[in-house]
Amino acid sequence: METCLLQTHKKVGFTLVEIMIVVAIIGIILAIAIPGFMRAREVSRATSCQENLIKIEGAVDSYALEHDLKDGVVLKGGWDDLVAKTLYLKKTPKCRGNGTYVSAFTVGTPPTCTYTTPGWFDTRGNLFKHTVKDHY
Repeated sequence: METCLLQTHKKVGFTLVEIMIVVAIIGIILAIAIPGFMRAREVSRATSCQENLIKIEGAVDSYALEHDLKDGVVLKGGWDDLVAKTLYLKKTPKCRGNGTYVSAFTVGTPPTCTYTTPGWFDTRGNLFKHTVKDHY
């Protein structure tokens, strides 16, 4: 008696539809994750800028106290009066959002930065904006 074995050849691999579904799922995950990473980066920049403003204000106040300066006096030397050898600041602060510091050398006036954080919309459609509270 002869035994006839039927061999079935099954192709191994993924179909085009399966690959397209995986690519679509990865795309959806990226669409959800990337805005969160961008928001976290901008919040980090804003927080870094706020910390620099606090350090600048403290350095100007220390300089004014040591040199007996009154409110409204502008430091003529600018960063040279505050950075490096004076030990008020170790190095010139840099805004991570490419902003510039305004009123940084006026005694009694809190410095500000031209950097503004971009606004996003949260899941309910409300504008989300990062704010940093005063350090007082």
